[in-house]
Amino acid sequence: MKNMAIAEKLQQNLEKKKEALAKKSQEQGAEKNKSVEINSSEWLLLFLGAGYIDLLFIILTIVGLIPYVGHVIYAIADPVMNIIATGIFWFYLQYKGLGGYWWLAFSGGIADLIPVINWFSWIGCVLILYFLVKAEKIPLAGEAIEKAAKATSKIK
Repeated sequence: MKNMAIAEKLQQNLEKKKEALAKKSQEQGAEKNKSVEINSSEWLLLFLGAGYIDLLFIILTIVGLIPYVGHVIYAIADPVMNIIATGIFWFYLQYKGLGGYWWLAFSGGIADLIPVINWFSWIGCVLILYFLVKAEKIPLAGEAIEKAAKATSKIK
């Protein structure tokens, strides 16, 4: 009997703590979402950075056409550059509070492994991010995008 009462009290305390943590994280999440804003100069830098990375992949593909040496360089440098670019984009999304769009960084990384598609994959990812962020400001579309982003962040 006494053990049962202690277990119930512990369970109630645990539920209260969970509710308090959930409320606190929602408040912090609301504060973060309100303060996240990507201005036009940051968009310009994102597009220029993505263009530069895509240009590097085009050059790497051309180097990869060289027999033997080019194939080895391409086989080593492509995944390394891909991992670095994916990590940078993922950290940027986390830093700006857009962690729900983590799939953009990894889809850009996966697209970069395909030879001709990797020429424009990062520009495409930044373009998709641009349209998603701008669409969030439209009332009905913004709610749908926010729900989808929350659903994908739970998939991890």
